[in-house]
Amino acid sequence: MKIAVFYNLLFGGAKRVVYEQVKGLTQRNHRVDVYRLDGEIDVFDPFQFAHSVHKYAFDLGIFQTVPVLDRLEYDFRAFYNLKNLHHKIASDIDSNRYDLVLVHPDRFTQSPYLLRFLKTPSVYYCQEPLRIAYEYSLRFTEDNFLVKKLYEEAIRYIRKRIDRENVRSASLTLASCLHIRERMIESYDVYPKISYPGIDPKVFKQLHLKKSNEVIFFGNKDVVTDGYDLVYEAIQRIPKHIRPKLTIISWKKENKKRLTDIELVKLYNNSLATLCLSKLETFGLVPLESMSCGIPVIATNISGHRETVKDGKTGFLVDFSTKEIADILISLIQNPSKLETIGSSAHKYIIKEWTWNKRVLELESILKNFARNQE
Repeated sequence: MKIAVFYNLLFGGAKRVVYEQVKGLTQRNHRVDVYRLDGEIDVFDPFQFAHSVHKYAFDLGIFQTVPVLDRLEYDFRAFYNLKNLHHKIASDIDSNRYDLVLVHPDRFTQSPYLLRFLKTPSVYYCQEPLRIAYEYSLRFTEDNFLVKKLYEEAIRYIRKRIDRENVRSASLTLASCLHIRERMIESYDVYPKISYPGIDPKVFKQLHLKKSNEVIFFGNKDVVTDGYDLVYEAIQRIPKHIRPKLTIISWKKENKKRLTDIELVKLYNNSLATLCLSKLETFGLVPLESMSCGIPVIATNISGHRETVKDGKTGFLVDFSTKEIADILISLIQNPSKLETIGSSAHKYIIKEWTWNKRVLELESILKNFARNQE
């Protein structure tokens, strides 16, 4: 197949998915051309695998000195200039006669305007809906300035309408997991197929290092939904003489440089367990990375985690109970053989069920059937 891939994403898990999909599809002898907005380049940009790369200049830079005018200019560019640019990108893609366009999010609007303008059959890959439009915990809460509050609510409403129209313009929608499919049905009234992400076990591998008395947590202390409060209270419940060190992982180091995969793998392998205690998780690659490294996951029993963690076999699904979390950690600390058994099972589970090779084959099958039906 001849496939165009569009994305406009910052460094992170969503961009890693683009990288792996482009890599996997080209290795299966499909021609893949990449279209993206120009900007910061990082290790997840799949340029080395693409047949060709098309970049488009776009600037949301602010030139005013008055905050209100800054915001107005930003929103105008995001809603108007960006829309016009996507119209041009769609025209360029259509002129190159692709079998289909695999469309990933645009960080400015979530689902891209591109979907409205494409005449080429389009497939939108959704890893999450526009969260600020649908999640109560992300609502705008600054109510001390009425005009600002009314403006923010109006802009969010506009963004929600844009996102919904864009998604519904796609010829086919894909969801990254069952949880996202259900949210898409609720938010957009579309019925997507499932195309799970995966993991590369050659990257996220067991190093068989001697474990430190340490657990790791990926998240931000100040983001309520990340679950740091659960982590902190659970650790405090563990007796001091066996209490593990808590390491909080950010995607950026103190020098602002991004963590490399090599550094991440070492962090996983040094730890006893990975704590994934988000109060709302769409899917998340962290549990897969941890289990691939042979490290058990302790995760909140929410839909995103239930699709990857096998309770009691590759990790543990817990309620929002700091006592339950602490009891599991104590059990793992006091029973090294149990820790090793679960870690080994987790690694084997990833090899069997969650490799990118398996996931790309599934994606390829979906895309081939879709392209065939467009003929």
